[in-house]
Amino acid sequence: MPEKNLIFTFSGIRGIAGRNLNTTIAKKIAIAFGSWLKGEIKKVIIGKDTRPSGLQIEEGLIEGLISMGYDIINVGICPTPVLIYIKNKLNIPAGLIITGSHNPPEWNGIKLLATNNYLNNEDLKEIRELMEYTDLSLIHKTESGGKVEFLNPIPEYLEDLYKHIDMKKIKKKKIRVVLDTGAGAGGMVTPRLLKDLGCEVKLINGEMYLDDVFPRGIEPIANNLHDLIMEVWQGKYDIGFAHDSDADRLAIIGEEGIYYSEDIGLALIMEFYLQNLENEFEDIVFVTNLASSLMFEAIAEKYGARVIRTSIGELFLVDKMSKLIEKNISKKSFIFGGEGSCGGVIIPSFNITRDGIFAAAKIVEILATSGEKLSTLVSNLPKYYNYREYIKIQNIEISILISQINEELCNEGEEVSQINNDLKFGKSKEWFVLIHPSNTEPIIRVICESKSSSLARIYCQTTAELVKLVISRF
Repeated sequence: MPEKNLIFTFSGIRGIAGRNLNTTIAKKIAIAFGSWLKGEIKKVIIGKDTRPSGLQIEEGLIEGLISMGYDIINVGICPTPVLIYIKNKLNIPAGLIITGSHNPPEWNGIKLLATNNYLNNEDLKEIRELMEYTDLSLIHKTESGGKVEFLNPIPEYLEDLYKHIDMKKIKKKKIRVVLDTGAGAGGMVTPRLLKDLGCEVKLINGEMYLDDVFPRGIEPIANNLHDLIMEVWQGKYDIGFAHDSDADRLAIIGEEGIYYSEDIGLALIMEFYLQNLENEFEDIVFVTNLASSLMFEAIAEKYGARVIRTSIGELFLVDKMSKLIEKNISKKSFIFGGEGSCGGVIIPSFNITRDGIFAAAKIVEILATSGEKLSTLVSNLPKYYNYREYIKIQNIEISILISQINEELCNEGEEVSQINNDLKFGKSKEWFVLIHPSNTEPIIRVICESKSSSLARIYCQTTAELVKLVISRF
């Protein structure tokens, strides 16, 4: 059964398009999801990124849900942040987003939404079990319900976004921007957004090549952004932006053609909010994950704010934010955050999901308000150095592996904290090492950050060797 090879993670379901993720398997997923959903309102919103394989997956999902009597709100090609925004605004109880996110083009996936968040591991386990018992030959379309309605959520999303930024101030500055959408769904929104803000915009890599080939590597990392880096530097633009295929991520290129890590954009946005909200709220809380930079604590301390860290995965950030908001509903507090690894910011008062489009708008506002170059703003941030190692693994029980690595580290005298399958140790405000099994790939990431570049590399490489030693025993 090809669906046996699907990857079920906090980010949804992923597989190789056409092989273990096709129309038939998508239909099974939809039927299992429809069986799992609880509630009287049988309505699901569906959207997709620009991967050509999304069409066959969309067909299967719609067929499956209609057979279960669900009404469909189809938003077509749409960035993930926009779909989640309109889902929550219209109180649609469930959603399916067809996207491979930052993964290579041969992959695709389905992000599953219920209430205002992604499904957790237990939910996904139930859906996987329901899939195994789904016999498509026994499924027939119901006579009631099951209609499809089309919706364009982009105008409403932008209208609300503009209420959260100072458009007048931005328009006065005429920021010059190069935008690389990578032919992803962000091309439906971000160019229009930047033009509405009065920016001079040069769009590159906006369309697929012949035979539906993406114009660059989908993940917006430095190695995939040579075109953007050169355009910004040679054209003397103020800034460059790049998205992944569903635009929940944002990469930033400075005016000197320098690629900045995803933490940098989020840190700039964090400090901007703290500068402007410092005296308006009794309590300001920034929620981020274990892998994000130590600079967030340094910035928070400067303004008397708090940082709360969660496990890696948007699910955990949104869950923590939602609980904090519910707990502090009568208190004058401001809660926001994001994952340093993606550059997308989460502002619950606007959109309780990581949003690379909103992050771009906020960075432009920061440039316009400060009147400074991006390189100057970055130079004023607390300075930390990051180093990473990636270790491939095959057919190893992760929980057992992590337990043995934890034991080795403790024997070496390290004080290790474990959250789920993540291990972290270090010295507060000085350095940390994180051992993180990927949720989407058969690899372990070893991430280190320190105030010293050489120490970051040494700590990371030493830990990676220890991890490899433990793996060799399996």
